[in-house]
Amino acid sequence: MFNFSGSEIIFLLILGLVVLGPEKLPPVLRKMGQLYGQFKRITGDAQSEFRGAFAEPLRDMQKAANEYKSVFTDASKEVESGYLQTKSLFTESATQEQLEDTVEPQFIPYEAASSSTDDLSLEPKMIEYDIKEDQ
Repeated sequence: MFNFSGSEIIFLLILGLVVLGPEKLPPVLRKMGQLYGQFKRITGDAQSEFRGAFAEPLRDMQKAANEYKSVFTDASKEVESGYLQTKSLFTESATQEQLEDTVEPQFIPYEAASSSTDDLSLEPKMIEYDIKEDQ
């Protein structure tokens, strides 16, 4: 409890022998030992009463904490699985849309304007193209 090393105890005994003398030192040491024993018993009893009084509430709190932990763990797993399902669904959908939206380039011929001056009018003119579909 006091964390005295061997050399410190010997130093205190020699100091007590010098201060109290050889006649008074043994009864004083006996009394100190008795007081130390009583102190240890009282603190041990207080510890056991403290543990006994708080054991049930501590168990209840630990039980509640474990229940909350399991609820949150289950909810976390459910959210994670939903996220993974949604992610895979969007990935599949995006891949399928990319395949469907792929457009093949088509050749559109350019018709050169005739070199005559009659065709240089400012009136709009309809040009028709023949588009062949390969379906």
